[in-house]
Amino acid sequence: MEYKITIQDGRESKEFLTDGQQTLLELLRGAGAQVEAPCGGNGTCGQCGVAVTGPCRFRDGEVLCFAEETVLSCRARPAGDLVIRLDRARGERVLTDAIDIPPSGEGLGLAVDIGTTTVAAYLYDLTTGKCLAARGAMNAQRTWGGDVISRIQHARSQEGLNALTQAIREQLAALAGQLCEDPGKIRYVSIAGNTVMEHLFAGLSPESIGIAPFRPLSLFGQEHPAAEYMDCFASDCVLYLCPAVAGYVGGDITAGLVSSGAAAADKLVLFIDIGTNGEMGLGNRQGFLCCATAAGPAFEGAEIECGTPARDGAVSAVETDLSYTVLGDTEAKSLCGSGLIDLTAALLYNGILDETGRMEQERYSITDSVWLSGKDVRKLQLAKAAVRAGIETLLERSGKRCEDIDEVLIAGGFGAYMRLQSACAIGMLPPDLLNKARHVGNSAGKGAALALTPAGREALQELHRLCRYEELSSSALFNDNYIEAMLFDEWEEAYD
Repeated sequence: MEYKITIQDGRESKEFLTDGQQTLLELLRGAGAQVEAPCGGNGTCGQCGVAVTGPCRFRDGEVLCFAEETVLSCRARPAGDLVIRLDRARGERVLTDAIDIPPSGEGLGLAVDIGTTTVAAYLYDLTTGKCLAARGAMNAQRTWGGDVISRIQHARSQEGLNALTQAIREQLAALAGQLCEDPGKIRYVSIAGNTVMEHLFAGLSPESIGIAPFRPLSLFGQEHPAAEYMDCFASDCVLYLCPAVAGYVGGDITAGLVSSGAAAADKLVLFIDIGTNGEMGLGNRQGFLCCATAAGPAFEGAEIECGTPARDGAVSAVETDLSYTVLGDTEAKSLCGSGLIDLTAALLYNGILDETGRMEQERYSITDSVWLSGKDVRKLQLAKAAVRAGIETLLERSGKRCEDIDEVLIAGGFGAYMRLQSACAIGMLPPDLLNKARHVGNSAGKGAALALTPAGREALQELHRLCRYEELSSSALFNDNYIEAMLFDEWEEAYD
């Protein structure tokens, strides 16, 4: 028996036949459609909903017929002809702040930041060093999971690796086409991403990064003919992947350390890129000690009951009086990462949440459709404790204290919108560092832009030589710090 599947994605429509053995999520992936699936299709995140018209079969064998109703695509299979409608107009926020670079040649250059959650691309005139345009999008690989571990698991098979590689290369080609009428004029491409993202782009298996001793197949940092990866650029186009330090400290961190000025600083700098991984470095121009913590996807709104990325309808900020701000001209529909941290801090401030993370009620509701549950608080505790424990471990391994740090640089799309006072109130950052911290925006994208120039690539290679890596997974010191960092016992210091 074959069923006809019709996928409606905005103004585009695609039809094909299926035998009904695959889930709707698997069918959508195969059709190149982008669907939120932070848990990778394990049925736990509740975010892969699509509008369905027609009959579906569920895991228990039950068949239900829907009429333009939302169904979790990972839990249903076709039981007849189906129409699946995707919602394109979600208004996600992708950080694309740019810098000008030194003139470095002729033609056009493309700088790309491949983040686990988002992708940002920048078109440069290499003759003048001016940024001509920038574009951002949600990472097309997110349908295979919201974090790098989910994607590593999917890439264990050659088929899975090929799908992830194809998805990101096609997305980069599409972004290049949106930025430039003729991508064939692009003569240099530089890419910054975490080590897993760079592996997936290059078509290299990241499987070894997922198991001890977490060694990648490559640390990158070399130039290659772009045609080895993609054929949409100039015939003589060169492609460069920013050098990684280790399996979980990638080219996005080396790029960020260079573009933020941390790599050239005389003072002691703590650099933190907060996302699904909390990657950080402590040091200055003499060298950096780096580490990575598995923060999980909570900061991106994933696996939070009402959580989403930063998009229209998401509560993005909460004040101490529990008033809130919603993105876009719409009602509150969800809670994004910055709102999650603000709300938790506000609940601590108002005594609704205690230092152990316990609420008197089962959940705190902002509206009838947006709330924070006890399980959400627990996931935030795990995420913030991982970041804080990483900071404390770097300090102890370096023989430094908080007061020795001269500046804290917060990088990344999520970090740019995170309120620093709230981050200190929940104990993710030491409150003593509040007045030393500042946002540096999409430092990975800016570093990728600098990598379009010979001087930028030289700076990246020199920094790479001076970076050391601290593995935290087997560190008793990190584990002790992690347990201690679980409490919300510093919020009063953040509001002094």
